[in-house]
Amino acid sequence: MPAGIELARHACLPCRRSKRRCDRKLPSCDLCIKKDTDCNYPGARTSERDSRTVYSQTPDSQSSPETVRSCNTEASAVYFLAPHLFRQAQLELPRSDFPIPAEVSSLIGDASSIREIAKTFFSTIHLWLPIIFKKGFFVSMLNPWTQRQTELSLLALCMKLCNTAPSEDDGSNNFLYRTAKRFHHEVVTAGVLSTHVLQAGLLIALYEMGHAMYPAAYLTVGACSRYGLALGIQQNCYPTSAADDGLEMRGQRSWNEVEENRRVWWAVLTFDRFLNLNNPARPLSTEDPTFDTYLPVDDTSWNDCTAKASDSVKISTGFSLKLGGFARLAQATYLLSQAFHSVAPSAVIEDGIKDLDQTAQLRRTLLALVHAADSEATHRRLDFCASSELSFRSVIC
Repeated sequence: MPAGIELARHACLPCRRSKRRCDRKLPSCDLCIKKDTDCNYPGARTSERDSRTVYSQTPDSQSSPETVRSCNTEASAVYFLAPHLFRQAQLELPRSDFPIPAEVSSLIGDASSIREIAKTFFSTIHLWLPIIFKKGFFVSMLNPWTQRQTELSLLALCMKLCNTAPSEDDGSNNFLYRTAKRFHHEVVTAGVLSTHVLQAGLLIALYEMGHAMYPAAYLTVGACSRYGLALGIQQNCYPTSAADDGLEMRGQRSWNEVEENRRVWWAVLTFDRFLNLNNPARPLSTEDPTFDTYLPVDDTSWNDCTAKASDSVKISTGFSLKLGGFARLAQATYLLSQAFHSVAPSAVIEDGIKDLDQTAQLRRTLLALVHAADSEATHRRLDFCASSELSFRSVIC
């Protein structure tokens, strides 16, 4: 080792998360410099971090928020246009670290306030829309070294938006909604590609649907579908090598993250079809799930971190198994897609009798799903209202 080079006692946090060999150089390891990543070492004293910051940020090298956003947008563009180049070079998108707006900080408060917002969300909305990994959210929120403060703040703001009950004086609600929409737009425009940003967009869409804000809800869900496709999370729903490639490209190593992405994409599919119930002829923003699409695992097992990758089942085998509420909702979403096809004006009926038989079979399958949900609700004390409601709407579609 050349003289004069100072080494840290432990590997830096980005290398630990990526499970890569770290040379432990100060102020930044070579890998973080190569990937343009903020290099943080565990247990570093504040004065040491400050000295490294002064050392690395000379007047010529300091970057304004606009420069950070510009660099991040360029990296996102390259990732979008040449994703396999990113995978082969083992690169990762730099995390955007632009300042959180003052109005956002005032709405979500400090760490304890965010914790209360999250507790309320996970005890209410999360029960029937479990698309956020509870343990992962709290771990990231409590980690002072996290590079996702902007994304977590956006997600916490959208959680609060959904937690807030409507009132006669909806001025405060409108301000919260406008702030969430504006902040989400700024993060997306900055080129941030993250599951947290997509989750925040879905919560905004949920608020808009609940308050009958149309066509805003329809446009938001359409934007979420495009964002999810750009992120590539739909690949996690299929047992193909493409899913493994996408997993490696996004630097994920945890199966819980794969399951979280799978649930987020199912929420996109469900919202997209729910908004077309009154007009099935309107084109969807997403492709229909197939028999090879994986269903979400049992909700309780996922929340308790006891679920395994081997617990995942496909739609083709899921109808005969005991499943959680969100998996039943996913099944109802799949059947709703089939119902849309049966009433599509562009469908060519070659055999009228065969078509009637298929429609009758689809109706029987939908009613069987409702019966299975009612039976499991009685014996397992679970709530399947969402899947049953969607199934009944599919019958009368």
